Amino acid sequence: AAGFAALEETLRSGDPAWLLVCAAGQLLVFAGYGGVYRKAVEIEGGPRIGWALSLRVVMASFGLGQLVAAGGAAALAVTYRALRRLGFGTRDAGVRLIGLNTLVYLAFGIGGLGAAVASLATSSAPLAMTLPWIVAIPAMLVAARWFTAPRRVERWVAPARGWFRRALALGVGGAWWVRRAVGAGGAGRPLVCWAVLYWIGDVASLWGALHAFGAEPGLAALVLAYTTGYAAQIIPLPFVATGGIDAATTFALTA
Repeated sequence: AAGFAALEETLRSGDPAWLLVCAAGQLLVFAGYGGVYRKAVEIEGGPRIGWALSLRVVMASFGLGQLVAAGGAAALAVTYRALRRLGFGTRDAGVRLIGLNTLVYLAFGIGGLGAAVASLATSSAPLAMTLPWIVAIPAMLVAARWFTAPRRVERWVAPARGWFRRALALGVGGAWWVRRAVGAGGAGRPLVCWAVLYWIGDVASLWGALHAFGAEPGLAALVLAYTTGYAAQIIPLPFVATGGIDAATTFALTA
């Protein structure tokens, strides 16, 4: 926590080459999410859009995510509005919105699971950090596979009364969209690749920042600390925005 007054002095003490790695990582973040958005729009008969439009949507949603206390909801609202303006109906836009974010966080969860298993095997992280990933991610994958099984998914995504049932139908619809996209062979492969690139870029930024100031954690421990800190944003703390992620990641890195 350098503080704004000492920020320039702190940056001067860092290795410029590693700080450039941070900047390059953030470019990969924008490219990765922009690529996911483009392919999520195009798949299953959607319109083809250019990079300029996709990056404008990404910049707007990311900007609100940083500035607004309820940034996650604001970012989703921007993305949803963009999908509606591209001609998608209310339900289809909602399903694609949930689906593309589910796909992005599927890559995130699998990365966290892999890091947890590697950290547990090398005793580089405490059990309290590794066990939740090892238990929760497979459980969620099994649940998603059960809900989206072809013999029952139509029942779960059918329109229904009541806010809970409608929300469940939308969530299952998003998971089903991911299952279809991932199973679409060549058409779905770019979606997965762009999602993975998004997280690689963000982890690379953290890796570069730590090396710039002399810290050299192992790869598995670094990814586990990053994913654990990022997952902390699920906790609904008011007026925190992304500061909660920063604080939780710092705590995870020193655990």
